[in-house]
Amino acid sequence: MQNFLQSSTGEAVSWVWNLAAGGIASLILLDSRAEELDREMTDLILVRADLEEEIKQGELEDMGPTRQVQAWLRKVQEIESRAAVFRVSFQQRGASPEGSSWRSSYKLGCEAGECLKEVQRLKTEKNNLLPRLIRAPLPAVVPQPVSSASIVDAEKTLSEIRSLLEDNEAPVIGIYGLGGIGKTTLLKAINNEFLQRGSGGFDLVIWVTVSKELDVRKVQEDIAVRLSYSRPGKGQGQTLPEHPTDRVNTLLSALSKRNFLLLLDDLWEKLDLEAVGVPFSSSFRNGSKIVFTTRSLKVCIDMDAQGKVKVPLLNSESSWTLFRQKMGKGEDQWNDLSIRSLAEAVCQKCGGLPITLITVGRAMADATTHGEWKEALMALKGIPVELGDMKEVLILLKFSFDRLKDTSAKECLLYCALFQEDHNILISELIDYWVGEGLLDTGRHPDPIERARNRGLVVIKNLKAACLLEDGEVKGRHVKLHDTVREMALWINSGEGDERGNVFLVNSGEKLRHVPTPERWTEARRISLMRNEIRLLPEEPRCPNLQTLLLNHNGRHLEEIPGGFFQFMQSLRVLDLSWTGIRVLPPEIGSLVELRYLNLSWTPLESLPMEVNNLTKLRQLRLEYTNLLKSIPREAVSSLERLQSLNIFRSKFRAGWEGGGSDGVVDHEGRQLCLKDLDGMGQLTELGIFITWMTHEDMQAVLNSQRLSASVRFLHLYVVRIRSLELSAFLEIMKGLRRLGIWSSTDLEELVFNTNQLSELEELVLLSLPRATISWKDGNVFVRGPTTAAIFKNLRELSITKCEALEDITWIRQLPCIETLSLFGCSRIEEVIVVEEVTVDNVDYENDSFFPKLRWIWLKDLPNLRSICRHPLLLSSLEEIEVVNCPDLKKLPFGFSTAKNIQRIFGKQEWWNGLEWEHEDVRSKFTPYFQPM
Repeated sequence: MQNFLQSSTGEAVSWVWNLAAGGIASLILLDSRAEELDREMTDLILVRADLEEEIKQGELEDMGPTRQVQAWLRKVQEIESRAAVFRVSFQQRGASPEGSSWRSSYKLGCEAGECLKEVQRLKTEKNNLLPRLIRAPLPAVVPQPVSSASIVDAEKTLSEIRSLLEDNEAPVIGIYGLGGIGKTTLLKAINNEFLQRGSGGFDLVIWVTVSKELDVRKVQEDIAVRLSYSRPGKGQGQTLPEHPTDRVNTLLSALSKRNFLLLLDDLWEKLDLEAVGVPFSSSFRNGSKIVFTTRSLKVCIDMDAQGKVKVPLLNSESSWTLFRQKMGKGEDQWNDLSIRSLAEAVCQKCGGLPITLITVGRAMADATTHGEWKEALMALKGIPVELGDMKEVLILLKFSFDRLKDTSAKECLLYCALFQEDHNILISELIDYWVGEGLLDTGRHPDPIERARNRGLVVIKNLKAACLLEDGEVKGRHVKLHDTVREMALWINSGEGDERGNVFLVNSGEKLRHVPTPERWTEARRISLMRNEIRLLPEEPRCPNLQTLLLNHNGRHLEEIPGGFFQFMQSLRVLDLSWTGIRVLPPEIGSLVELRYLNLSWTPLESLPMEVNNLTKLRQLRLEYTNLLKSIPREAVSSLERLQSLNIFRSKFRAGWEGGGSDGVVDHEGRQLCLKDLDGMGQLTELGIFITWMTHEDMQAVLNSQRLSASVRFLHLYVVRIRSLELSAFLEIMKGLRRLGIWSSTDLEELVFNTNQLSELEELVLLSLPRATISWKDGNVFVRGPTTAAIFKNLRELSITKCEALEDITWIRQLPCIETLSLFGCSRIEEVIVVEEVTVDNVDYENDSFFPKLRWIWLKDLPNLRSICRHPLLLSSLEEIEVVNCPDLKKLPFGFSTAKNIQRIFGKQEWWNGLEWEHEDVRSKFTPYFQPM
């Protein structure tokens, strides 16, 4: 008893002493500290999200986080869990006599103070994490996508190139021929042959696209990336030195230690190898080789090429075969032999050049009468039998262009030339430019934006069918212009090939620091300076005819717009300032009274100026990922009566029903834009929003607004404070939702999805939902898993991070369009797809068409993951899988006849060595694609 009293007395004395020494402050400040901890924790989670996005982007360039960054992320996860425990205790402190005691409140106050200090320390520490990313080892060969145009009669030429590659007396090989003859396709075939049979004695195969505007710095950077350096401003790895001499010496030193094959595509003039840093003097002979393509034999001579390979024109038989193929006619499908004779004459005018045979053949596919074929021959009468220069080629291509029946399709094709050569053009971005210019409108007044976009998809389909546009890197998402077709478009746009003088000024992707020829802006209709390093813009350019101005992707270099810059651009319709360093828009933005499309996304813009309300014809306003945006004045946007699309997804500006603002500082006095304002905008049909601390009142207000619930396309929910079934009901009315993010909702215990909802959803991101499981309903009935053949029928990207309650995601096998799967930090997942839970009997996994479009799988920090699926999966489109910190994953879902398109498998060497395989032949098949991290 005495000991008990002494112990109790000692604890009491200690508690009183601590209370006197500072605990009183903990008691008094408990509420304010709890509130401050919530705010600081919210900031820290956003900082972490930005870093994780940086890591994710870095992974696309073979970069990974440093050990310091990994340790920092673990600490953030620990403090997040600790803060969540505190929050629960704080909310329940009045539920029992013990919880409401002074001693309990004192302990909570101390815990709040300690958590707050740790959160603030981690925020400061993040800024000192440099570098944050390091480069992973790169493969010896990187595959090059081959154009949809097939190689015709090329085996003899390929054999000649292969022989020269084996010839020690020919270290430099030049491949030359007319534009559009297939030189790039041949060079890609050589590159990909080394991928299939190993690097063929070369340590490294390096591909560089040079193009017409020779940029030595770009060539150096392309080579450096293959030597594990980072591009400036992309990734945190080491970059080449800035000083020219140091850059050259760095490359000389690195390349001298390797036996390399350098493939240079599209040389237009001599490239000084020494000025680049390529060691290729007469004294340097270690088996390295250089192969380049060019249109000119003179360039071969200037480059001292010991091997010269001329790519020949097709003979008459091969030309006729290719021409017929593109027309869609077999040899025996000519009902009228006289028409066949005319067709052969048109084919002969194409001069045996593949690109003209393809485009003219497609252009004449619907020609059925003598008159059409005779008219075609008349149009081509000036073309000689043998093509002598590129102008004759351009005239042939223009013939195909002129055969397009849709005038708007012609304008749309010419518009594609604003992008840099060989660029993968994002289809959605391209079509939105077309919509902004009004190229897709059918009458005097603008069409609804969705109808115009659908028309844009039809235009792309028709241009591809005409072989004037081709698929880009990701089919259905990107398109490309063949460089010869682009040359034709620029020739027309220069005024030389078009009597209308349709002047374009195109200097995209040229690393320019200053605006070239500003004096020519007076006559320009469209100007593209995208993807440069422009620092200064002209003060008051006179641009009475200018309709499109593209300044996007000039990075942090472009920080300011002169006050008078917009003053004399009264015809401007499309303005893209995204991915620049612009913080302030000048008030003169209000003078752009014809503007239809304004893109300010991915900028450090802090406030939208009030003068935006003068842009009365504006149809699209993009503000997504504006991480410093604090103010959108109500009057700046609510009066834009023609605005159809407004996107503030993942912006710092968060909209509530009756107030908007940032960092939880919400203006309730009506000065900032809020959801209630948007509800009153009659034309608004596409909306992207960021809702923080979502409450029942916010949800109910949106549910009650038919316009808002129908127009939300991009939705980011941060800290959800409503019940699971309420959230399910909320999402169920979002019929047109395309992107959904649910973040940092520690109280959310269940995500309930209906099998027939979110049919338009393309991207789903679930982040930091530690208690949430996923349940399914079929109608009003809860089911064990989806019972329909397909769910989320358009979902392409799925990212699940730090959802510790999930045990599997078997339902993903019913995603027909999934392309990217990211699964990070889900500690309870043991199997991604649990076979026992599949409701379909007698499933042939290896031959079934699960995941027909899945291209990338990223698995990281899954400590208990044992299996992706116990059976091999077909995975016909899979290109890359990356496995990091998944120590128990001992088997991949690969069989001998699966994953036939695989290109890269990333992971630790020890993990790869410990994998189990069904047969040694399966291991042998996939080993060439493994790249250790």
